[in-house]
Amino acid sequence: MTLALVVRSWTDWAVFAVAAAGAVVLLVLAFVIANLFRVVSSLKSLGDGIRDETVPLISEVTGTVRGVNKEIERIDSIAGSVETTAANVATISETVKVAVTNPLVKAVAFAFGVRRAGRKMRKDS
Repeated sequence: MTLALVVRSWTDWAVFAVAAAGAVVLLVLAFVIANLFRVVSSLKSLGDGIRDETVPLISEVTGTVRGVNKEIERIDSIAGSVETTAANVATISETVKVAVTNPLVKAVAFAFGVRRAGRKMRKDS
């Protein structure tokens, strides 16, 4: 039985053409689905690899952040101590200034007065 004997009219040719086109479409779809499956499998393995590498990195970063937080707290306490020390130094400086300035001003005034009195005495004599 040859193909020419089975196909007898235009409708038979049309049915044959539609069946052949359907078979081609099914083959193309099968090829596309196979490629999509390959891509999805590749993406899954990529995601698994990323997860396997990032989970340890995240725990390492967490440890580093904890260490940095401890150092920041230590630096904060040092800064507080420096601030207190600076305030104490300012207080001591002000106290020394007052303690030295008042007698110094008095000594200068006394010297000025003695000099003035000495000039006046010389003029009077």
